[in-house]
Amino acid sequence: MFLGVVDSRFTMFCPQCKAEYRPGFTHCTDCDVELVENYVEAVRHPLAKKAVASEKYGTRLWSGRDPYFYMELLWSLWNKRVGCYGAPEKPPVPKAMRGAGLDSYDPGGFEVWVSEEDLPLAKWILESAEEEFEKNPPKERTANIAERELTPETTGICPLCFAEFTNSSSTCPNCKVPLRLPQPDKPLEDAARLLCNIYHPKFIVDLRKALEAAGIPYNNANLTSGGIVPGMYYTPDYSVVVLEEDFERATKVMSQVLQHWEFEPSAGFTIGRYPFLDYGLELAAKKGWSEEDITALVWSGENIGLVGGVGLALQEHEIPYRMDTEQLGTAKIFTHAEDETRAKELVQEVLEGPKPE
Repeated sequence: MFLGVVDSRFTMFCPQCKAEYRPGFTHCTDCDVELVENYVEAVRHPLAKKAVASEKYGTRLWSGRDPYFYMELLWSLWNKRVGCYGAPEKPPVPKAMRGAGLDSYDPGGFEVWVSEEDLPLAKWILESAEEEFEKNPPKERTANIAERELTPETTGICPLCFAEFTNSSSTCPNCKVPLRLPQPDKPLEDAARLLCNIYHPKFIVDLRKALEAAGIPYNNANLTSGGIVPGMYYTPDYSVVVLEEDFERATKVMSQVLQHWEFEPSAGFTIGRYPFLDYGLELAAKKGWSEEDITALVWSGENIGLVGGVGLALQEHEIPYRMDTEQLGTAKIFTHAEDETRAKELVQEVLEGPKPE
């Protein structure tokens, strides 16, 4: 087996187990596959990865080079309980094997595989994800800052973690970047860009380490979703935010990190809620409504990515609804006639944003 230095006496290598063979051998006796002529080719050979993927996921759904869309597609699939396998098109060549001609080699893009059974639904999710991605490209995604009123004592705000400071400090002690004050012509969030917010703790750790190694500051603080309230439960914030001027370089770092990752649902993703579930039928029964009474169509669309947002808005206001996805590629949401007007208002807020006061 390969131990770090290629022995010139060995000229053939197994692309799956990386075993070395002397001249004259053409087949790996352990893996039952054809040998390749050099170790670099063996490392980059997709056979081992494809062999693993084909056990569960036999159909390639998507391939491309955009790391942002790659992660969003993986998240969209798993969040809707569609098992998928994501990996680089070809594994990176180890540094020890890179000769002068490989210093600038292109690692290629990424692939997403699904099972044949899930392919129709996965294609629907893919089309919806492409539509949403076009509407909201990464370069336009500013950091999300909750509305706040600054106290008179505030002397500076960190443009990455958005912590407020009232002392004479000029640098954020967590993020190591100069503090700033909001300006009317340039909101504070415009100084930063959202690099990644995938809920995958292990990957986020690797990404943050890589940013540190590259000297790129990020929101390095103990952030939580919604802030810390003493005595209250909180969840970690896995978003990674970088300065606008570092966004392009940080994107390259993230692409490099992704080249060393293979994603499966069991590898760290949060379990998603199946998006096609009815809601509030027990609540409807208390009002004397049966499932057959929930017939007012309040939303219909081809973009499956909008199902979750519409459903959450209705759930927040305790409006029972029924889902219909019998025709694959189109989703419909029905409510009771008494809730129809309010439900349509909520749908509009989800699709277009709240109406101005």
